[in-house]
Amino acid sequence: MRRNYTMRLFIGIPLPESYHDKAEKLARLLDRKLASRIKWTPRGNAHITLAFLGHVDKEALPRVKTLLSTVGYPSFSLRAGGCGYFPNAKKPRVLWTGIMKGARACADLAASVTAAITPIGFAPEEQPFTSHITLGRIKENRNDDWESALLLCRGVWPSFTVDRFTLWQSELSEEGASYTALEEFPLGPPEAPVSRPTAPRTAVR
Repeated sequence: MRRNYTMRLFIGIPLPESYHDKAEKLARLLDRKLASRIKWTPRGNAHITLAFLGHVDKEALPRVKTLLSTVGYPSFSLRAGGCGYFPNAKKPRVLWTGIMKGARACADLAASVTAAITPIGFAPEEQPFTSHITLGRIKENRNDDWESALLLCRGVWPSFTVDRFTLWQSELSEEGASYTALEEFPLGPPEAPVSRPTAPRTAVR
């Protein structure tokens, strides 16, 4: 009997090098201030997840790529900012930074991606989409002052243009997850700003 080989796949927005730099510096700062044991996101792994497909048969990969290539969405500007926890600061399991600019566009792009891959049986998550960048996962909570820790996350993240999204394979090991980009899908040109018509001036006689 032939055994199907599956791949653990997800779709997300890649981040520029400046974001990996800032995430790494922030992790070092928080690690010095917090007593809890935290598994920080390895450098280069940070991203914004749009959809998690889970285990997919390798033979279905070409179909997944074809469906994702049909996603039509314009490029947009994005800037991260602020921090928070999942599920909350009382019982934190995930430390993340949010999206200050471009959150609505991220949600719309995620909806477009989800709609595109519905034909392969992908079921969207029941929880509402929340665009974020995972900084670390709390493995052992040692009663840190989590609210005060958020103050350390203040700072300006640079803006960048989201001009593509990526299909990644995630492979788990004892050292953690490693990601391999399988294909990138470019976004369209940015939408032109809508110009509002001005009311005609009334001539003064």
